[in-house]
Amino acid sequence: MAKYGISQEGASALHQLASDMNSLMDSIEQSGQSLTSTVRGLGEGLGTYEDQIMDLVEQVHREQEPGKEAVTQLVGEINKMAQRIESLLGAGLG
Repeated sequence: MAKYGISQEGASALHQLASDMNSLMDSIEQSGQSLTSTVRGLGEGLGTYEDQIMDLVEQVHREQEPGKEAVTQLVGEINKMAQRIESLLGAGLG
């Protein structure tokens, strides 16, 4: 596991980590929406399998929600850690 020092670089790295995690979650969500659109676009071409495939896609979306909430909480905690480092630096402790 990486360690982040009490330095501006450490705080910046934590902010970047939080930003990257948000970007990944956004990318996963956009990919899910793209999958849904693609399957709907194929519609009748999928025949009797369309409903089954859409059910599976929706199940994936439902399963993803708790993970998204957990990542959002984690991002908040990471940003708090970065702010603590910045506070320590502001107090001359870095």
